[in-house]
Amino acid sequence: MIRFSGVYDLLKGRDMDKLLSIDSPVMKGLTFVVNLVLLNILFILTSLPIITVGASLCALQTSIQNILHKKDSSITKNYLRIFKANFKNSTLFYLVTIFLTGIMYLDFRLISRFPIVVKYGIGMTIILIILSLIILMSYYYAYIGRYENSIKTTLKNIGMISLQNLFQTIFLVIYNIFIIYFTFSSPASLITMIYFGTFIGFALINLGSGIIIKQVFDKIEVKKFN
Repeated sequence: MIRFSGVYDLLKGRDMDKLLSIDSPVMKGLTFVVNLVLLNILFILTSLPIITVGASLCALQTSIQNILHKKDSSITKNYLRIFKANFKNSTLFYLVTIFLTGIMYLDFRLISRFPIVVKYGIGMTIILIILSLIILMSYYYAYIGRYENSIKTTLKNIGMISLQNLFQTIFLVIYNIFIIYFTFSSPASLITMIYFGTFIGFALINLGSGIIIKQVFDKIEVKKFN
């Protein structure tokens, strides 16, 4: 009995060593979760001035792409580097989209005064503009964090990417609309999303879209280098 117990303990020890090894699935999973929590904290801290949300989204989405591509680097150092490098373009894009969204909202409130035909035409135009903004926002921050182009070239390339990868684009649009709708559908939903976002929610939500964006970027880079 003593000998059997000793062998059992030895095997148990070896199993524990494998389990706690850096390369084990368990440790890789824990590292992945910890990285997401850290990114979530960094995103919240860098977004507190509100005006910096665009740069924070760029840093968050690009960092998630690096994790998905298994690039070994310091999460904090890499996040802050991306935040600083893309601050101007991402902040400008964020402010423009906020401004346009506000204009679209006001237009929706005003079109009720117009005749039905005019109301329908303006309404469809507004919906198309909003969908275009959602598509741009879905790709823009991750794109500028990964590729260096002028704003004009970036917008042109995103337009081409969204059409060439229609399935992924439709998924991203539906995914982002669902998140926005659920968040503002009721006070309870808003509180739930704030609570969820405080711990890991922002990183998880962007991970969901990041997996799809990775497929699109991988396809582009395979075509480029083949």
